[in-house]
Amino acid sequence: MANMEERLQAVVSQAETDGKKWHNIVHGDENTTVTTENGDVPTVAKQLKDIRDTITGGVSDVVAEAESARDTTLIYKNDVELIKSEVEQLKSDTEELKNTTESYKNMAQTTFNSVSSAVNQGISDIQTETQNQLCIVQSEGNTQVTLVQSATAEQIQLASNQADRAEVAANTAINATDNKINLDLSNMSQIAISQIVQWLCPDWTRKQTLSLNTNVTITERGWVLMRNTTYTSNINGYINGNLVLTQCGAYGEWQEWNSLSFLVDVGDVVKLTGGELAFMPCKGINNAE
Repeated sequence: MANMEERLQAVVSQAETDGKKWHNIVHGDENTTVTTENGDVPTVAKQLKDIRDTITGGVSDVVAEAESARDTTLIYKNDVELIKSEVEQLKSDTEELKNTTESYKNMAQTTFNSVSSAVNQGISDIQTETQNQLCIVQSEGNTQVTLVQSATAEQIQLASNQADRAEVAANTAINATDNKINLDLSNMSQIAISQIVQWLCPDWTRKQTLSLNTNVTITERGWVLMRNTTYTSNINGYINGNLVLTQCGAYGEWQEWNSLSFLVDVGDVVKLTGGELAFMPCKGINNAE
C-alpha cells in the first residue's frame, strides 16, 4: 500500500511540474524561454516573435527552429496527457484495494463475533451451574463438592465444544469468500481451546480491592474473589442482585476462611457484605481490549 501511495504521489507531483511548464510555454511573453529536461523551450509568443523576426530579417532557419519547438511542445503535451491517464488508473487501483481491504476486515470481525458469542454462552452456562451447585454444597456438605467439580468439568467441556463449533463456523465463513484470503487455519482447532482458556485466566498482577457493602459495577471482563476473613462473621455475596454466596461463622456449618471466584462481564454489578472483595482482569484484556 505504501509503494502505491508513493508512486501515486510521484506521478501527481510530476504532472503538476510538467503542467506548470506547459502553462508557461503557452502563456509566457515573447521574451521568455522555459527550461525543460530536454532543454530550453521558447514560449509560443516568443516563437511567433522569432518567426516574425526571421521573416523580417530574411532568415528561414528561425522558422525551422520554431517548428521544432512546436513539435517539442506537442510531445510534452502528450506526456502530460499520458501522466494524467496513469494517475487516473492508480486512483482506480487504490479504490479497489481499499474496498478489498474493508471486505477482509468485515469478514474477520464476523468470525471473531461468532467465536466470542459461543465462548460467552459457555461462560454463562458455567456461572449458572456453579451457582446452583454452590447452594447444594452449602446444604449438603463435602459430599456435594464432588458433584460441583464434576458439573463444572462438564460445563467446561461444553464450552470447549462450543468453541470448537464456533471455530468450524469461522473456517467455513472464511473459505466461502472466493479464496481471496490466503490463510492456513488447519491448526486452529488444536490451539483454540488453550488460547481461549489463557485469555480468560485471571491476571493476579493487577488485583484490585473493591469496596464492601456497596454495589460495584464491573468495567472490564475478569474474576471477582469473595472470601470470609473471620471465623465468626456471616457474609452474603451478590452478582446483579442474585445471591451467589452465603458463608456462616461460629454458629453455622462452615468454620473456616472460605472463598469463591466468579467470572464476570462488563456491566455486571457485584456486592459483598463482609470479608474481602477483589477483582482480577482477564489476562487477555491486555491484548484484546
